[in-house]
Amino acid sequence: MNRRDLLKGLSIISGSACFGVALARAAQSPLDRFKLGAISDGFSQDFAEALKILKGYGLPWVEIRNVWGVYNTEATPAQIQRIKDLLNKYQCRVSVVDTALYKCVLPGTKAVGGEKDLYPYAGQMDLLQRAIERARALGTDKLRIFTFWRTSEPTRVFDRISEELAKAAQIAHASGMRLLIENESACNVATGREVAQILKMTPASNLGANWDVGNGWWQGEVSFPDGYAALDKRRLWHLHVKGVRCEKGITNCQETTAGQGANDLLGQFHALVRDGYEGTMSLECEVESPGMTHLATTKRSLEELLQILSKTTG
Repeated sequence: MNRRDLLKGLSIISGSACFGVALARAAQSPLDRFKLGAISDGFSQDFAEALKILKGYGLPWVEIRNVWGVYNTEATPAQIQRIKDLLNKYQCRVSVVDTALYKCVLPGTKAVGGEKDLYPYAGQMDLLQRAIERARALGTDKLRIFTFWRTSEPTRVFDRISEELAKAAQIAHASGMRLLIENESACNVATGREVAQILKMTPASNLGANWDVGNGWWQGEVSFPDGYAALDKRRLWHLHVKGVRCEKGITNCQETTAGQGANDLLGQFHALVRDGYEGTMSLECEVESPGMTHLATTKRSLEELLQILSKTTG
């Protein structure tokens, strides 16, 4: 399904008396109301191919993580220029540059999940500087960051995490950048309540949230409405969207395509409209479906997401 097909489907109405109202509603695409994009490598490691697919669906935004098999912060100057050229060619804007900042062990703590550091703690500020350079070159002021690998008692190290976040925020502020904490289930800030707590402890004006509408489930929180209700909406600047399904309440959770999850995406989007959210959002799809390629699964998830979003317009 592409944007034209979606609009055609939404324009199907019954009853001539309601024709004018229904037509007006149908004419408003989800892409007119929401600044929707996707993480490019969900479609392809080939950035050109990813943008071509996004353009086919009418999506004007892209979030950049991995390109041509490398993390964007390790991309060469020639690759960054190639990204810029492709963005111009496909008339696409960058919502967020992803980083692995603070996806490492906080010194003196132990990761309960046994995760390995993507970059050592000593190299974190160098990583931040590279990310700032990429974001400046690609025309965005938003960088996605984390809060160190999760410990057995995360809140006991929140004071130290807050100090680290404040340090990074000060560096980013000097370059006009905003830092967005993702609630990552493997990190110390994984739920809406934890996002709210760490942001309250760290009042830097350029520190906000990348709200993942599903990740809290892995730590026992119903992301919507419970987790979302805790958030300071003024510091909510980007969303990751996906489906999540769990067994026996909130246990043994698995990611699904957007339309197959138990998490209430429609309710989440209605709440965003109610609260006047005007930021960007990205489809995130890391689902492995038997008999389907990753590309096919991601396309299905996007099509399901567009159908859900269409119910919040008009």
